[in-house]
Amino acid sequence: MIPEYIKQFKPPHSEIRHKNGHYYVYAVKGYYDRETKKSKSKSLGCIGQIYKNVGFIPNKKRNSEVEMITCEYGATRIIMATSTELLEMLRKCFPSDFVRIYTLAVLKVLSNVSMRGIDIAYSKSAISKILPEVHLSKNTTKTFLEQLSLNREGMMKYMSNFHHFNGDSIIFDGTSFLSQFKHNPFVEKGYCPGNKGESQIRLLYAFNKTTRFPIYFYLAPGNIPDVTLFEAATGEMETNNCVVIFDNGFYSKDNIDIILDSNIEFIIPLKRNTKEVPEDTKLFSSLEKVKTQQFTYNKRIVYYNTFNSVKHKNCKVHVFYDNERHQYLQENYFNRLNRNNSDDSSYPSPEQIVQDTERLGVTILLSNLTSASDEIYRDYKSRWEIEEMFDTHKNTLGFHMNYETSFAAQEGWAFIEFLALQMFYKIDGLLLNKQIVNSMNVGALLFRASKITQAKIGDNWKICNLTLKDMEIFNVLDIDLFPIA
Repeated sequence: MIPEYIKQFKPPHSEIRHKNGHYYVYAVKGYYDRETKKSKSKSLGCIGQIYKNVGFIPNKKRNSEVEMITCEYGATRIIMATSTELLEMLRKCFPSDFVRIYTLAVLKVLSNVSMRGIDIAYSKSAISKILPEVHLSKNTTKTFLEQLSLNREGMMKYMSNFHHFNGDSIIFDGTSFLSQFKHNPFVEKGYCPGNKGESQIRLLYAFNKTTRFPIYFYLAPGNIPDVTLFEAATGEMETNNCVVIFDNGFYSKDNIDIILDSNIEFIIPLKRNTKEVPEDTKLFSSLEKVKTQQFTYNKRIVYYNTFNSVKHKNCKVHVFYDNERHQYLQENYFNRLNRNNSDDSSYPSPEQIVQDTERLGVTILLSNLTSASDEIYRDYKSRWEIEEMFDTHKNTLGFHMNYETSFAAQEGWAFIEFLALQMFYKIDGLLLNKQIVNSMNVGALLFRASKITQAKIGDNWKICNLTLKDMEIFNVLDIDLFPIA
């Protein structure tokens, strides 16, 4: 017999069974038996237990999914409003998978999560209401990313939308991600400064100099040098009719020979010990000899000298002297000395100080361009600005590729990271165009907007936590706010 104090807690469409002092609840389904011409019931399995003075407690695995009645909206709205063009490009290149790819990228920008937490991020965001029924559990996402990695053709088709240079410059920048997964063949000990000798995976990005927009990515083992990555990249991209601006450390005679054989116009920095120019030319005191050759950069006077390359035919070496930067670096040098050396015995000798500071503010560039020296200098400096922006965005986004165990999943996730970076730059470009980039960066904007939510009240969604200041920001950005449904 089942006691009445237990029966009162019985859920509808169920039956109670008493076993070993416990009261288990089984879901049942009624049906009509045509043979016996009687109504019968069929058990659908145990759904929970009933406890005295507590009531019915369902099994965890039987809990129905909880519908979110409040979700983050403001930051999601900004990301989606500024990336509609990217969504349409994805639609054309991945007609069956563009919604899931786009959703993953939006969530990466929004929540800075790895593949592990993507399903929770999806359920908390308004994108789950705007683009519903996107399956993003850990296992389904990993399988999807592994399949996506096989479609490099689709990725290249998408990236080709940004490869129209018309004489503009490309800036390549490599970065590494530490990883300890020994069973991944792409995890190798690399030579990246800061991570030298560590197990890592190498990632190459390319940016358009004028738009400063990411246009290409390539994933490789951690021990592959940049010149090899560059060869692979130029094999996939059409690098004709553009100038390639390289990073420090790329130079070697063999590397330049490869570039020249490819008929690529380039700018590349040389090391301080280069033999391409006279030794005394590399010292800052040499600016006294070239003060008649100068131009203005960022309201500073930059002096320069030009030489024919000794090793490379039809190339020139440009040496630049920035007096204000020399003074700035010199002051930093002495401030650092004073902080790190508390007694005179550890202070460097005057000769060592001269040797340490005599090349500060001197930049040496090798190029096969026929452009004027000041144009070459400005093009190279734009690389530094883009590198600085990339590092900031990369740190803000917090790339998490090292969490994905298989290389296939990592390559698929690298494409998601690339899209997220593009979305980040889109918002940055909007702030720049609206002339509010100095008062608010992308991270601060998304953080502020993330407190704007939508709540389901009855059958309607309402925008909540929206202040007049928030409304003013959205008006300046020309982004409308509207209920989800």
